[in-house]
Amino acid sequence: MKSTNILFRASAALLGLSVAFTVPAHAVTMRVVPYNAVQFGTGSGVQLGHTVIAGTNINRLIAGGAFLVSCDRVELGTIPGQRTLSSNVNVSYNQLYVTIPDTIPSLRNMPGFLNLPRGQQSMCEYNWTAFAEEGTYTIGAPPLSITIGGGKLAESGVVTFWMKKPGTADGDGDACIP
Repeated sequence: MKSTNILFRASAALLGLSVAFTVPAHAVTMRVVPYNAVQFGTGSGVQLGHTVIAGTNINRLIAGGAFLVSCDRVELGTIPGQRTLSSNVNVSYNQLYVTIPDTIPSLRNMPGFLNLPRGQQSMCEYNWTAFAEEGTYTIGAPPLSITIGGGKLAESGVVTFWMKKPGTADGDGDACIP
């Protein structure tokens, strides 16, 4: 009877502690700001990128994402990239800004652009992903413990743009694509 009474008191204390320190199941927040991917001038350059803004009341936070640029023409290759950062903050709100790649906009060359025939264009996609994950804490002692944190968020999207090769099929480099 005595051990049951101690177990009951421990359960009541843990319940009171959990009510006092209630944290939403998903305290982590995330917002993604994609850059409007675009061909830079009339060459092979593509300006691209996105920013992940994540935050939590938990002191440990990881955020990041990846991208892949691909086009509908076989002459053109792909542009991959990714970036992840972590943050440990004590006593204040933990907010993390992650730019993917490290500068926005970033200028990357489209592989195979020189092989694209003059006067042609290709529809391309900047496919991006983003994630944020907060740390976890366990309060109490087994078998009566509560885990706080551990929220995870993920998002993805696509930005479409055109790659255009100036000129005409007969080699006139002065002609423009409308």
